Amino acid sequence: MLLLGLEQIDESWASRFGPGFLKKGYMMLNYKSWKDYLPEAHHWLEKLKIEQSKGLSADSWNLVGVKAQDGEVVLNSSLLDDAVKAKIQAEIKSHAWSPSEKTLRLVIDSKKFLLVAQSSVKTTIPQLSRQLGMDAAASLSKGKIKDIHVPEFADFVALDVLEGFLLSIDDVAAFKSVSTYELPKKVSIAVADAESLRRKLEMVKALTFTRWLQEAPSNFMNSEQFATIAHDIFKGSKAELVILGRKEMEKLGMGSFLSVAHGTDIDPKLVAIKFAGENTKKTVALVGKGVTFDAGGINIKPSAGLEEMKYDMSGAAAVFGSALYFNAVKPPVNVVCALGAVENMLGPNATRPGDVVKSYSGKTIEILNTDAEGRLVLADVLSYIIDKHDPDLVLDIATLTGAVIFGLGHAGAGFVAKEQKTADYLNHITAKVGEPMWQLPFWPELEGEVTSTLADLK
Repeated sequence: MLLLGLEQIDESWASRFGPGFLKKGYMMLNYKSWKDYLPEAHHWLEKLKIEQSKGLSADSWNLVGVKAQDGEVVLNSSLLDDAVKAKIQAEIKSHAWSPSEKTLRLVIDSKKFLLVAQSSVKTTIPQLSRQLGMDAAASLSKGKIKDIHVPEFADFVALDVLEGFLLSIDDVAAFKSVSTYELPKKVSIAVADAESLRRKLEMVKALTFTRWLQEAPSNFMNSEQFATIAHDIFKGSKAELVILGRKEMEKLGMGSFLSVAHGTDIDPKLVAIKFAGENTKKTVALVGKGVTFDAGGINIKPSAGLEEMKYDMSGAAAVFGSALYFNAVKPPVNVVCALGAVENMLGPNATRPGDVVKSYSGKTIEILNTDAEGRLVLADVLSYIIDKHDPDLVLDIATLTGAVIFGLGHAGAGFVAKEQKTADYLNHITAKVGEPMWQLPFWPELEGEVTSTLADLK
């Protein structure tokens, strides 16, 4: 009876939405548009108007950074005069509070103050600033009033504090049937240049969307969905949009990318979005790995932690988020945002260990492990983007191996660069924005690791 019922449902829905409807997971979530599952934080950010006010807020939480120094509690906020500082210090003593307790809420002269301890772990100013905002959001997450006023700080960047707060106000619950989470009704900042504030808000919107792409389940966020979202957002915009599917990639000879897609009937997609910059003579390409679920193929992964393999498209999510930002803020040079989206699954036609495929570049590749699929996807996407756009700089972003976590932990990312000047540039930029990265070796001796006796590469 159950099987018969499923067949009847399948026929009914297939007649309306196509024969692949059930297999692609759409019916299980039952939605009309991907926008149905956008997080509340996304809609909130789209409407948010950040006010500017140099004085204390009468109804929002006035944020105050605090740290212990020489046995004293030091207050970090431009909003406090000596009289208010004295009253806050008196309250701190009466509560016997110390920064080790993280946060303290006070009401003084009918005004609300949120004291947040500054991080003792983070090291750079951008990191410390964002963490203060994130800790403030965590403190207010269970309260009714989440409205906040961000002051200027003696040694922090107010806009970075704001960024941390806005990013952490998302409860990452887009797929719950009912959400009771309340978002702030008012956000204000003491002083900010209007254009800098706009750019920061666009950055937060892009990062929130990126996180949603990552968190979404793989029966929703597959390669076809990636392409649909890209089409809906960028088609008709000033950006140049190219979307290639299985048939188009077959004609172009992308055997390396397509070898990963043999185990699934979901159409793989190559998405490329180009933005014209202020200087149109230079081009930067951002290329992301978008394996929407990685079962490992024939070299199947162990079951422990397999549910986390939906995150194997995080590189593509980061590139897509960059595209959203450049769609709102014109880049200084031309930027091409490209991603290769595909599932790495098992099936009767799945690639087998030992198979040889021909890439877009013409080189043949011997595949020894089907769970090393990321480099197969990126090989063709990178070759295609270099062939079509001749970029001056290429940055590819990928969750290529969990082994890097054993070396670096979760505090930063590893990177390799063929030219040291590129590595030096990345180290400079990542230090400036507070995103730790560590250069890994690219020794010539390692080239032997990819030399095959059967094909050009392995």
